[in-house]
Amino acid sequence: MQKIPYTTINGGSVPMMILSVFSMITFTSVYGFDSVWTEWWWTYDGFSGPAWWGTKWPICTMGRYQSPIDILPDKLLFDPNLTGVVFSSEKKINGNLTNTGNDITLFVDDVIVPLINATSGPLQYVYHLHHIKLHFGHDEASGSEHTVNGQAFPAEIQLYMFNADLYANYTQAMSSPNGLVAVSIFLEVGKIGNEAYTMISNALTHIPTKGQQHRVHGLPLSVLLPQTKEYITYEGSLTQPQCQETVTWVIFNKPIYITEQQLTQLRNVNKEGGSHLLIFGNIRPSQPMYNRLVRTNINFRPKTKVCSMVKEVFYEVNTVQTRSGR
Repeated sequence: MQKIPYTTINGGSVPMMILSVFSMITFTSVYGFDSVWTEWWWTYDGFSGPAWWGTKWPICTMGRYQSPIDILPDKLLFDPNLTGVVFSSEKKINGNLTNTGNDITLFVDDVIVPLINATSGPLQYVYHLHHIKLHFGHDEASGSEHTVNGQAFPAEIQLYMFNADLYANYTQAMSSPNGLVAVSIFLEVGKIGNEAYTMISNALTHIPTKGQQHRVHGLPLSVLLPQTKEYITYEGSLTQPQCQETVTWVIFNKPIYITEQQLTQLRNVNKEGGSHLLIFGNIRPSQPMYNRLVRTNINFRPKTKVCSMVKEVFYEVNTVQTRSGR
């Protein structure tokens, strides 16, 4: 029979399990239920995985503008009025690369945030860069949250920016109309890694477990961004709780490249110290479309129909609005 561990408090023995529950209740009462629930409870698997997020945040399961999505080529709407997104990316990024336990996030320094902006294209306001997230899988068949015709990339970088014209900060914008834009960059395996991503990769060795941070200096956003003005855009949500539906997504038509070694290193980052539980698989499944439009400025009619976004996938762009969902 398994022995129950005990500890001593005020001369008496108390089961450790009861003490743990009491500590959790105390922590919840002091710091607030929502704080504990948001920061501690959710994961990407089991009873705290995406299928259960709606028990705390109903919009995660009931919302009609949830992300990510599977991009279906024959449902795309070509919009000739979509110009390229303009980034003021001359300023290099400084920030803290952090192992959150659920992903790898680069939190941009406050003094840098107002200096890196995005506007134009589908954006009616100016957006400031706040943080950058990485999502990745355990093999090359999975990894990106967004997919194309059911096909995933090995990893996906997501740049989160907030509406600086209407809101004072990211937290305020996160729950407000037109609050956020998320810029998605697919990662593909190549012989030579992207120079800007290599700076992130080099820092990963310093944050092998949850809660660890490492300073990143001088990351050039202009190098991290793919060299293309073509993209796909739709209205969606954050892909993590609390799943707010305040996000305009911009998904670039070209990937950037990382090496096989860099991808392996990414997959070896741990969730918890010494537990050997790895972060890989931090991917929310594709969400229903509910008749949303997915627009693009990719015009294949006068050019080739081969999309540069993914191998052996062809786009047939609609020139009229479609009403079919997934």
